[in-house]
Amino acid sequence: MKRLASVLIFGLVVMVSISSCRKYEEGPNISLRTKKARVTNNWKYESAQVDGIEVSLNPYYAKQKHYFYRDGKYIQTIIDPVTLEARNLQGTWVLYDHDKKIAITTKNFSGNIDSTTNYSILKLFEKQMWLRTTDNSREFHFAPFE
Repeated sequence: MKRLASVLIFGLVVMVSISSCRKYEEGPNISLRTKKARVTNNWKYESAQVDGIEVSLNPYYAKQKHYFYRDGKYIQTIIDPVTLEARNLQGTWVLYDHDKKIAITTKNFSGNIDSTTNYSILKLFEKQMWLRTTDNSREFHFAPFE
């Protein structure tokens, strides 16, 4: 009987620990895929907010594609809404702060100036990624595309 009580108490402690120690605000609590594997994908905006205003229907955001590669390479494809010309920003991405944040560094279109944007990861699933800039001015909800 004592052993059963000990096992039950241990199980309860583990369950409480798992549910209270959430890595990201919106989840998941547990995943069998690594964080790096979940970030690695081809993403498009499902929702984009800048200073609290929804902008995902704006042509500048609506056609953007974001490619996160396993080796840390990053490509952002931006389609000019007027000329419909596609341009790529090349860069890198890295997880940091115990995988709670991601830094994306890109070069400008001429390829000579680096710019780094830091994001807090709000949600990270295989088919969903939510990022918020560390200054809270922009929040992006991504969904994969084929």
